[in-house]
Amino acid sequence: ESSGGAGGQLRMALVTATVLRRNGRRAILSVESTLDIPDGALLERAKLSKPRLNAGYNEAIQIQAARQLTNSAPDLDAITAALQQATDRILGRSGAKVLLGTVMVT
Repeated sequence: ESSGGAGGQLRMALVTATVLRRNGRRAILSVESTLDIPDGALLERAKLSKPRLNAGYNEAIQIQAARQLTNSAPDLDAITAALQQATDRILGRSGAKVLLGTVMVT
C-alpha cells in the first residue's frame, strides 16, 4: 500500500482536434479519458498537474488528428499510447493508466 493513501480515478477534460475529411471539409475528433491511479500520492500529484495534463493531452490529440487518414476511424491504440506517454512524462513516472471513454469524429 502506498503512503499516500487510497488511489482512485481522475476524469480528464474532453479533448478535441480538427481532422480533414476526404471532401475537404473539417470534422472534430473528440476524446474522453480517465486516469486510473491506484497510488494515492500519485493521484494527488495528478490532480495538481491537471492543467499540464490537459495541455499535454491537447498536444497529443492534435498530433494524432494530423496523422489520421482521411475518412478512417480513429486509431484507438495510437491515441491511448500518445496519452499514456504524455501522462508518464508530465507526472514524472508511470503508475497512472489512461482509460479511453468515448472517441468520435463528428
